[in-house]
Amino acid sequence: MGITNSPSDYTSISVDYATGSGFYTDKGAISNLLQIPAFTDTTYPSESQVGEIIKRVEGMIDEKVKRSFRPLLYKDEHYNFEFMNHPMQTYYGGYVGFIQLTTMKLRKVVSLRVWQGNRYIELASAQAQIQLLDNFRDIYSIVLQLPNSGVEFEMLSESAIGGSLGRDEFNNTYGIKTTNDEIVALINEQFPSKTSTFTNATEAKRLVSSNLSISDFFFAQKDSENGANILISSLLAGEDGSECTLKIKTQQAITHTNASTNLVVADSSKLVVGMEIEDSNNHIPSGTTITAIVDSTNVTMSAAATNTGSSTGTFIAIDKSIPTIATITKFTDKQDLKRLGSFWTIKDESRVFFLRDYPYHTQNSVIISYIAGDNRVPSTIHEAATKLAAAEILRHDDQTILVAETGGNISTKEKYDILRKEGMDILKGKGDIVFLVE
Repeated sequence: MGITNSPSDYTSISVDYATGSGFYTDKGAISNLLQIPAFTDTTYPSESQVGEIIKRVEGMIDEKVKRSFRPLLYKDEHYNFEFMNHPMQTYYGGYVGFIQLTTMKLRKVVSLRVWQGNRYIELASAQAQIQLLDNFRDIYSIVLQLPNSGVEFEMLSESAIGGSLGRDEFNNTYGIKTTNDEIVALINEQFPSKTSTFTNATEAKRLVSSNLSISDFFFAQKDSENGANILISSLLAGEDGSECTLKIKTQQAITHTNASTNLVVADSSKLVVGMEIEDSNNHIPSGTTITAIVDSTNVTMSAAATNTGSSTGTFIAIDKSIPTIATITKFTDKQDLKRLGSFWTIKDESRVFFLRDYPYHTQNSVIISYIAGDNRVPSTIHEAATKLAAAEILRHDDQTILVAETGGNISTKEKYDILRKEGMDILKGKGDIVFLVE
């Protein structure tokens, strides 16, 4: 095992590229190196432009050294599986077989699906599922809520395309599988490359609630065996994600009567007992639920309305399926991660060992999505990132305004060459050695 931490590590990590702060360096370290005034939103380059440079440099460093010092998510890697021990001998051997991931420093297994003859089974994290049905366009929004009635991330459904489609919305104009691609891109906060041709989207999806980003807590993917299914994994540690909540909201025109528990709705076939009811005029008490479906246009509420009138009702299914709209499987702990459990890992080496649950076939029988990246940023990586970002700024400088030539007559180009060379020299030899395990 390598060094866990060092007093020399770069620890001033408060990532916000818009203000010039990255994982490996920040605007302050760069301006100090160049011996120039601090970058702000009015300088040229501005702090946000410096942040973009830092982001590019960090990506280049990761590619150069073939590993990351920040958490990166790797999706749907396929691996073959070979038996190392007979299943009857594994209790003392510790595993039936293992896979070696291509990226070192495993942090968390987000999804681990193994083929068992006729289907893949999920072994990792806490996971929920959404299967859209024929009337999926009646979904008003999908909500993912953190444990203990925590922060809610509400993804709004939208039929408009182009500029009318918000970054925090998913388009439902086309079919179920296309809509699922939109939902997956929104949860993962990615550019919707699979659907942008149809929706005219020009930006990555983005959903922030209480200064938290949805992609920091959840990861979504389409079921490889059924494109109508969305698999949503919690990124919280272990089984903590099983306390997350999945909600689906629909809206209908409603009519209520003062002091009556009867509610007239547009179509009760799209409702289910237990759904919470919210009234746009606040004439239905908070926390009221549907207790019975009477007929096609009438339902019974758990509390009486406080006024007579008509309005828009929002019906909320909490961890419940809705007829003809969506089938829901709530967040459930799938993971038995321990030495005598379903699987176990050596994280620094990125090895995944199978014990009780294992693939029944060899070729492409394991599909894994995971987060990998070293937990520390060594001083050498910080120095390399700072010098390479500073060199990039010098490359765009007009040689007179931002950085003046020194009394030693070192030109801007010479400064660029020096910083670039020193930064790249630091990265030499920092990469992991790739090896094959028989």
